[in-house]
Amino acid sequence: MKTIIHSYAVYRLFDFFMVAGTLGLGICYAIARYLGHVSTFCDISSLVVELPERIIFRMNFSLVGSLLAAMAFPMHSMLSEKVGGCWPAVAATSQCLSGLGVILVGACGPTEIIAVHLLAAVLGFGGSAIAQIIYNVILYGQDKANIPDSAKKICAIRSVLSVVFFICAICLGLCEANIIPEEPYGHIFEWSLWFNLLFWYWTMKFDLKDFYVGSGMDTLDGETTPIQTAGHVPLLL
Repeated sequence: MKTIIHSYAVYRLFDFFMVAGTLGLGICYAIARYLGHVSTFCDISSLVVELPERIIFRMNFSLVGSLLAAMAFPMHSMLSEKVGGCWPAVAATSQCLSGLGVILVGACGPTEIIAVHLLAAVLGFGGSAIAQIIYNVILYGQDKANIPDSAKKICAIRSVLSVVFFICAICLGLCEANIIPEEPYGHIFEWSLWFNLLFWYWTMKFDLKDFYVGSGMDTLDGETTPIQTAGHVPLLL
């Protein structure tokens, strides 16, 4: 006999991901501005240069990046079960790489090894760009079946966010090529990319609202053995 001891809603991780990614960066910026380390418009990576904001930045980006990578696994489990094929794996892998890129951005600042920092930024934003394209397509089909009343609305929101994401990415590239002035537009586009990324992934909570991770006891011949599992409601152990 298998008995659930406790279950944890996976979608709550997306709430925490959104709050941590926004509030943590806001705290870093406030400290840096107060101490005069950055100007009003600055690169996100400028917050990982000076102390003390560098400590908070690295801790925050490590946490946010880890959550982003970890959330790829329940997404893959849900989509591979319902959709099949290779695309859920490609999307989840891209999401994992994005999370690793976010971690590496915090671990290696632009004043340390610039090549590693740039690679991290490409992984962070590029991985999410690929994941967004795939998720937008396959999640719409699932939403039509699971939440038909709001499927079109959620798809429209995600599509708009993805379009804005790619526009900001293109404009940021134009700023780097000195076609658009770096000051202040390059900084604005970079920050817009970050908050767009956070908000887009936050919408995935609606697809994982019935996905739980559970802990339980497996009772066999009078003995109990702890087990752990993951699944959809009802959670069957």
